[in-house]
Amino acid sequence: MKYPNKMRPVRIGQYTQKIVRPVFKVRGLMEGKIITHWTQIVGEKFAGLAIPEKIAFPKSKKSEGTLYLSVTSSGALLLQYAQDLILEQINIFFGYKALSKLKMTHDFIPFEESSLPKVIFPLSPENQDWIEEQVESIKDSELKACLIKLGEAVCR
Repeated sequence: MKYPNKMRPVRIGQYTQKIVRPVFKVRGLMEGKIITHWTQIVGEKFAGLAIPEKIAFPKSKKSEGTLYLSVTSSGALLLQYAQDLILEQINIFFGYKALSKLKMTHDFIPFEESSLPKVIFPLSPENQDWIEEQVESIKDSELKACLIKLGEAVCR
């Protein structure tokens, strides 16, 4: 008797779909593809300004739906101007005219890395001396400075 999955890796998505599919169906998100591929669909620029909340379709139809987005206040105007482009990209992704309207609410606050304080640990004297020894024979001052920065980043 053969065991089909013995000693073969299995994608975790095969197991998680059973759990996640009912949740996405309730929210109307077409099996979650719009969330998992949002950056690929609309690009980095628009993905940082909005996240999809839900999709609502007219009764007894699975096309020409409305996508509800949670947007930043500053990005709402840009997304309003680019609405046709976004809808076109989403419809190309799904392969048919899945959506025809966007509705936006001002809820989304993007995570900004710059707002977090950066902690820089001091370099130990031994590591500093080692880096200096490694680059002392280099004549080009720009290259030497870049290599020192690289060494400091690696040793931290």
